[in-house]
Amino acid sequence: MENKTGKYFKYAIGEIILVVIGILIALQINNWNETKKIKEKERQVLTEIVSDLEFTLQDLDRVINKRTNNLKRTINSINTIIDVLEKDKPYHDSLAFYFRATNAYDAIDFKTSGYQSLVSIGTDLIENPELRSSIGKFHTSSIDDSKGSFQEVHLDFYSYMLDYYRKKFTIIIINNSVEKLVPNDFDALKKDKEYIQSIKTFLSVNIAYFETLNNVENEAKQLKKDIENYLE
Repeated sequence: MENKTGKYFKYAIGEIILVVIGILIALQINNWNETKKIKEKERQVLTEIVSDLEFTLQDLDRVINKRTNNLKRTINSINTIIDVLEKDKPYHDSLAFYFRATNAYDAIDFKTSGYQSLVSIGTDLIENPELRSSIGKFHTSSIDDSKGSFQEVHLDFYSYMLDYYRKKFTIIIINNSVEKLVPNDFDALKKDKEYIQSIKTFLSVNIAYFETLNNVENEAKQLKKDIENYLE
């Protein structure tokens, strides 16, 4: 009886050990599957963020460089107008296009659906802390800086410059588009110190906006590169 009891006891212990091992293996497989799901979700969200950055970079390029009335042209046009006015240069027809270009500025369309998905899931989804921090900084601080800089240009234009265009210029519209701004009295405009000071201020906020967009563009390119390297 003692021998049989010992055998049964050993058998029972063995069964328990096998059950425990089975449970541990099942838990390990479950954890592995969960980790795999999390990594796949991380990849999906990061891939969407990369797609958003590509869209944003295209729009940054549009505003800074590619459009007919891009920000570079606006700054160059304002500089040209200031030079003509302050150096008492004669009027020529092309100045009407420069005056028109001085009020051309645009906002950036930041696409952030990927980041919004990340926030809804939890930013801890991104395993790499440095990458997680860079993504957060770009989508909060950097984008906010850009929007704030645009608002300064927008406010300065509507608070000061627009009134000059209404009172001191004739608007030439071609094919339902404003093509020229012709000064009503160019000689008087050259002596208008308030206008010259206002357009100089408008130049400074446009330059600040331009510099902010360049910084955001560089940051977006680097972030896109970092995410792509992380996904490889």
